[in-house]
Amino acid sequence: MNSDRRNLDRLGLAGLAVLGTLVVIAIMFLPAFPIDETRYLTVAWEMRQAGNWSLPTLNFEPYSHKPPLLFWLINASWSVFGLAVWPARLVGAAATGLVIFFTHRLDRLLAPAPAPGPAASALMLLGLPLFLALGLSIMFDMLLTATVSGAMLALWFAGRSGGWKAFVAYGVAVGLGLLAKGPVVLLFTVPAAVLARLWVDPQQRAGWPLRIAASLGIGVLLGLVWALRAASIGGPEFAEMLFWQQSAGRIASSFAHARPFWFYVPVVLLFFLPLLVWRPAWLGLRMSFKIGGSARNFLLSWIVPALLGLSLISGKQIHYLLPLLPAIALLVSLGLRRVAPTNADRFTWLALGTALLMLLAALAMDCGRFLPADSGFASIAAQLDLPLVFLTGVLAIGAIAISRGSTHRMLLGLAAANVIVLASLTIQSRVIVAKSFDLQPLADVVLTLRDRPIAVAQRTRGELGFLARLERSLVYVPEEDLPSWLSQHPDGVAIVRERADRANAMLTKGTLLYRQDYRLSEVIQVISAR
Repeated sequence: MNSDRRNLDRLGLAGLAVLGTLVVIAIMFLPAFPIDETRYLTVAWEMRQAGNWSLPTLNFEPYSHKPPLLFWLINASWSVFGLAVWPARLVGAAATGLVIFFTHRLDRLLAPAPAPGPAASALMLLGLPLFLALGLSIMFDMLLTATVSGAMLALWFAGRSGGWKAFVAYGVAVGLGLLAKGPVVLLFTVPAAVLARLWVDPQQRAGWPLRIAASLGIGVLLGLVWALRAASIGGPEFAEMLFWQQSAGRIASSFAHARPFWFYVPVVLLFFLPLLVWRPAWLGLRMSFKIGGSARNFLLSWIVPALLGLSLISGKQIHYLLPLLPAIALLVSLGLRRVAPTNADRFTWLALGTALLMLLAALAMDCGRFLPADSGFASIAAQLDLPLVFLTGVLAIGAIAISRGSTHRMLLGLAAANVIVLASLTIQSRVIVAKSFDLQPLADVVLTLRDRPIAVAQRTRGELGFLARLERSLVYVPEEDLPSWLSQHPDGVAIVRERADRANAMLTKGTLLYRQDYRLSEVIQVISAR
């Protein structure tokens, strides 16, 4: 039995190694995508330029929307690997690795009895396309998920052993979560601590509230050390935005990303799409509810209050749900240990993969039959590399086809297929999608002009700050005022974003220096005075 478990451990580690391969490929091919990734790179760049590690800025104005941990880590990566986009992606990749590791550890601790695989839940995460895609993005949510997973691992230790180190680790993880994305970390980490009677070992309940309060005090203190310093530098308006508008204000009314209450129901299904058609996953979920126990109660205390809280908050985005994915995967894994899979359970994946391959091949060969000729999607489909599509499909379907036998091997096959598909997508997107979203060519032009006055006809969100290594903010000039501005600044240039059908109208206002297609239906032009 021990030999079998060691062999399964090696298979689990092989799955994690596959993730590393995907990371290398993605880093080589992916540009920074606007507007989120370019904005966060610019905040990190301006922090580095100013040498002020307490006050984030965007367009050289105080930026209260997000805490600084991501920006600190990006700068740390830049210090090691140099100024580029790919070192910033290493932060998300490292956070993804931590999430996989913490999930793996919890999987072992929640049910230490013999199981079909030592890291079934971790392999589930590796088999989810959206999970890996978000892990490679330059955003806050995977970093938050790593702090939440670490906090919940420490909390489980605290509830079983009661050791002071576990409570300190819980508090530190919560504090890092506050620095990663703010008070939302409490929504994921505090309810399970409050609902301790449902899962904590009875011998550890004495003094539990005081110990948890002390742990949370450590976390809040870590967050406040930065927040108070930033508020003192940024001023009263920044402080109000930081302490109210960007946290409590979102609960009552959202000024961005407003969605209906039920928004996250289809999102959960979307995240777990490959597993939705896999019979053992449903049987495992059913079995986990049937067998009950403290482990199940712990996971439900993690999932249910947070999901309800996220649904009540008006501001909703797909990636906000990311910190719940490890918990849901662990919940399925609890029952999956008692499910006996059959080789036929792979057939739904094989059928789904074959259908997707045929659809992509049909689009690549004759997209005009399925999509309007003037749509942006038709343009993308027409540029698909048909041989690469077939190779990707064959390799992914083959990975699933050979993964027969245990549940663990089937999940490893799904993870391998997912990695193969995402690696192929990153390669193709660099050639196809990035043509319309990669602002680096524009930034290279702006870099050569940065000593001249530069105006923008639309308000920017940091799209060019890092990419063009700007050391001052761009001047916002409404489009109707550009002719006057250009006449007053004969050596100045203006950056204008327009719908493609209106682009030629801008040529009457100056001389075209550069033009770039953008977002399928727009163009960006750099013009100067005549």
